[in-house]
Amino acid sequence: MLKVSAIIMASGCSLRMGTNKLFLDYQGETFLERTLNLTKKVPFFERILVISPENLQGLKLPTDLKVVQNTEAQKGQSASVRLGTKAATGEGYLYLTIDQPRLTQAVLESLFSAYSKKNIVFPIDQREAPCSPIFFGEIFRSELLKVTGVSGGRVVRNNHPEAWRKIRVDTPECLVDIDTPAEYQTLIN
Repeated sequence: MLKVSAIIMASGCSLRMGTNKLFLDYQGETFLERTLNLTKKVPFFERILVISPENLQGLKLPTDLKVVQNTEAQKGQSASVRLGTKAATGEGYLYLTIDQPRLTQAVLESLFSAYSKKNIVFPIDQREAPCSPIFFGEIFRSELLKVTGVSGGRVVRNNHPEAWRKIRVDTPECLVDIDTPAEYQTLIN
């Protein structure tokens, strides 16, 4: 089985939400707790949390979690991708955001069958649009270490359609990002 590093990207600025998404509550857990607990249920080689120093203050985190502080969060998602990739020692990298509180173990496991060192694997929604989380095999490491801007690994993904393995998910509502107060209200109602 491929050694997969789960990279949890939790250093965004939550600008559209207007409040920190890490600590929003859904079914008795914060978004961050939900993501950490979800990744514990899956046999990842390692789990890496990329988080800003200010969000790290006061958190009690599992001891088996590698924590990487992102002091450049304002530069966009690419900083988290670079830092998480640099810290990873696996043969592939699964990037998760914390703003998908309905993401399930079944969805994560559905991606496993397509993992390889040469593939890019991601779920698709009903419109066939790529969604998070996204997996990159280790041959993409050097490119991931060079990404810039707000788009994170999208550029690397888009440069390699020959490596894509799209996974249709039976429950596409699990893939929805919660980015705005209205979306959060819909989620909790």
